[in-house]
Amino acid sequence: MENYKVTIRSNKDGSNKSLLNKGLIPGILYGKGTESTKIAFEDKILKKLMHSGSFYSKIINLEIDGKAEKVLPKVTQYHPVTDRLIHVDFLRVQDDTKVTVEVPIEFLNQDICPGLKKGGVLNLVRRLVELSCKANNIPEKLQFDLISSEIGDSIKISNINLPEGVSPTITDRDFVIATLVPPTVEVEETKTEEGETEGEEKEGEETKAEESKEEKSVEKDDKEDKKEEKDQNKS
Repeated sequence: MENYKVTIRSNKDGSNKSLLNKGLIPGILYGKGTESTKIAFEDKILKKLMHSGSFYSKIINLEIDGKAEKVLPKVTQYHPVTDRLIHVDFLRVQDDTKVTVEVPIEFLNQDICPGLKKGGVLNLVRRLVELSCKANNIPEKLQFDLISSEIGDSIKISNINLPEGVSPTITDRDFVIATLVPPTVEVEETKTEEGETEGEEKEGEETKAEESKEEKSVEKDDKEDKKEEKDQNKS
C-alpha cells in the first residue's frame, strides 16, 4: 500500500484559508486512546484519492514525520458557497479496529436478467449499505447476481453473501436493497396527446365557425349597401 506524505500543522502555518491558498487541505487525525493531530494534505493528491472510488471504505497509509499510520477517511467538509473542499477528518486504525463503513452494491448480469429483458426496471432502494467490520476486512463492494431475477422480486440484505466477520449495522430487520418492478405504462401521456389532438380539432372547428360568421356578416353588409344604393336611385 502506497504511503501518502502529510505535514503536521502548527500555528506558524497560519490560518486554514492560507493553507488552502497554498494548495493544502487542513485535516485532523484522531483515534480512540490517542491525541488528535492537526495535519495538512496536498490538495491534488487528496482529490485523486477521493475520485478513485470507495474513498470512505479504504484504508490509507499516511506518512507523518517519517512514521506510517493507517487511517480511514471519515468526514469531508466543503465551503457552503463555492463547494470547495476545506477540511477532512481521518480515523486512526489498527488491523483489528472495529469500523463502520458504507460500501456500494454491484448488480451482476443485468444484460441477461430475465426480468430486465421483459422490460422490468431495477429500482435501487439503497446504493450503499452501512457495514460493521474490522479495518483489515473491509469489502470493496457487495455483489448480487441478477441471472435468475424476475419482475416482482425483492433483493434483501439476506440475499447478499457478506464476508466472514462483516455484518450490516441495521440488525432489527431484513431490509430491501432493490426491487425489480414492472415497466411503466405511459397511459397518461397517451391521454394527454389525445386530449391535445381533440383540443386542436375543437380549436379548428371554432376557427371555422368564426370565419363562417364573418363571411355571413360581410354578405349581410353587402346586401344592405346594395339596398341603400337602390333606394337612393329611386329617390
